[in-house]
Amino acid sequence: MRADLPSTQQGMAIGLFLLALTVLVLALGTRAFRVSAGAGERATMRALADAKRQLLANAHGRQPTGVGGANNDNRPGSLPCPDLNAPGGADAGRAGLAGVASCNGTSDTPRLGRLPSLSMRQPMLYDSSGEPLWYALVRGLDDNDDSPLNDDFVPEGGKPWFALWSDGGRTTMSSAGDPVVAVVIAPGAIVAGQLRDTAVQQRNPVNYLEAATTAQGRFSNRDLALARFLDGPLSGADGDVQLNDRIVTIRRSELFVPVARRAAAEYQQLLALWAERKGGGRWPNPADPASGECTESGPKAVAGGCGPDASRCRGRLPKSVALTDDLDHAAFRPPGVSAAGWRARLATYHWLYRNRWEQQFFYAVGTRAIHDVPAGCAASPIVRGAVLPQGAALLAVMFGSGPVRSDLQPPQQRGSATQKAGLANYLDPPDGAMPALNRQGWDDPPPSPDEYALPSGNDSLYLLVDRNGTTAWLHAP
Repeated sequence: MRADLPSTQQGMAIGLFLLALTVLVLALGTRAFRVSAGAGERATMRALADAKRQLLANAHGRQPTGVGGANNDNRPGSLPCPDLNAPGGADAGRAGLAGVASCNGTSDTPRLGRLPSLSMRQPMLYDSSGEPLWYALVRGLDDNDDSPLNDDFVPEGGKPWFALWSDGGRTTMSSAGDPVVAVVIAPGAIVAGQLRDTAVQQRNPVNYLEAATTAQGRFSNRDLALARFLDGPLSGADGDVQLNDRIVTIRRSELFVPVARRAAAEYQQLLALWAERKGGGRWPNPADPASGECTESGPKAVAGGCGPDASRCRGRLPKSVALTDDLDHAAFRPPGVSAAGWRARLATYHWLYRNRWEQQFFYAVGTRAIHDVPAGCAASPIVRGAVLPQGAALLAVMFGSGPVRSDLQPPQQRGSATQKAGLANYLDPPDGAMPALNRQGWDDPPPSPDEYALPSGNDSLYLLVDRNGTTAWLHAP
């Protein structure tokens, strides 16, 4: 600064310099804060995404080796109970409380806790504030429950599905057609009124997860009876943070579509094994879809009935246990395989009947490939719009039904034996001029013998084809 300036001008220059410096410091500080906040947000969202991957991998990777108990691997698609322990304790990261994992009772409390990463043999996950992630699931979906688990699942005991909103409740993040079955929550830093010092406080979700009432209604990230979750952040009228939880969801389709595909693939393996070992290259007949064993309900699956019916070429898949019982004889055991080894191999398919997956599939076989040839059936099924590999012949079809459709008229229902016996309660009307084409295959004869159409809605279709003497199942688009 020039020394020959008058003192008044020198003072004004110094003041302007200091003001400019202050503005620069504030601008840099604001930018640094924004960068820091943005990095924290990204870290939290990465942790939530990793948690979702942990849970889905755990559910989809279950091997059906157990029945009931603390690790029911007989229910692929089930999720672990939350961790109810205080962070830092001996059991932190493990499902349940103090080594006891149970969350399928009437109380909502055991279904909300921290993510049980160690029980899933995964690394612990934290949000950007350093807090472990929280997690909740709908009732009946946990891996301690042993009720049948398939596309017909609904929360047990009349409990609700979950739903998520954002933007203070103005934007829905879920849908009734594909409801939320679990949420993972990043609790964030402490907001007013929360205490996280003692083990008792650390086990209380009130000290981590918030609730809010807005113009769009009441929301709570800790009340599973309400089941209306709100993604933050949300500030009050005074500008203070009212809710800072960040949430990701697991929807029903994300959980069950891969399990249904696995069920279809393993059923196809079992049908092929039956054809190879017992059928002499011919495929088992469908089961009677109206039989009591094929339409059963309740908490346990019966290990009998619903087997191949020699009078049918259209119906349900036979129960997997009916097929494995057929094969559990020395005459059908592969050379070099012990009786115990053969029985253990067959037992890997038992999860299909224990979870009633046979109720989710329609199965039709043409007379050129079926084991027992009934009257009134075509040599090969016909599927309108299906494109087969060059030189291939269609031998059989298998439709997967997906969850019930409430948007159809009348809505699909699968509660009673009578409802379970109606094909229209499983398969959707295909697009085109003949909406009943896929829905009369066992209630009434099809409009043309064994003629079907590419599925619509949430149905799936698999085609058994023969090409130069080699058979294979194809997933039709």
